[in-house]
Amino acid sequence: MEKMMYLAESVKAKIQEFVSAYPLPRTNDEDSANWTHKLCEQLKFSFPTDGWGHKSAGPGRPHSADVIALANPFWGWDIIINAGSPDARLNLNGEYINLVGQIYEPVAAYNYLSLEPPVDPPPTNGTIEEKLNLILATMAKYHEEEMAAITAPRVTRMG
Repeated sequence: MEKMMYLAESVKAKIQEFVSAYPLPRTNDEDSANWTHKLCEQLKFSFPTDGWGHKSAGPGRPHSADVIALANPFWGWDIIINAGSPDARLNLNGEYINLVGQIYEPVAAYNYLSLEPPVDPPPTNGTIEEKLNLILATMAKYHEEEMAAITAPRVTRMG
């Protein structure tokens, strides 16, 4: 029988800090999966030698909406109860899940917690069309970055 393992206190503290800056999404599974992916990137940055990443259940399946993962051993923690729903809530006290047979998703290390708060651009005297084009361009860039993260090449983990 495998030894039960829980998240380290330092990891719990970092997740709490992340949740304070970026509250849990309470909209849908896709938003929750994107939020979880960013959390995995933060954990990779904050604990670079631990092997943090994301996971999916199988080829062609989306990233998990609620599970953060370690590469070796390939374990995960279901940290969001009712992910993607208005009742979503954080759970940092659950036991690990053995993820053998699923897919480990490597992530880039990114420090979301050091980002400066967003600053609204100064008002312009441009036309409504110019303002709308700026908004659409900003949204397109954000969407492109998110899709690149979601569709990054998958690494199959044997085990």
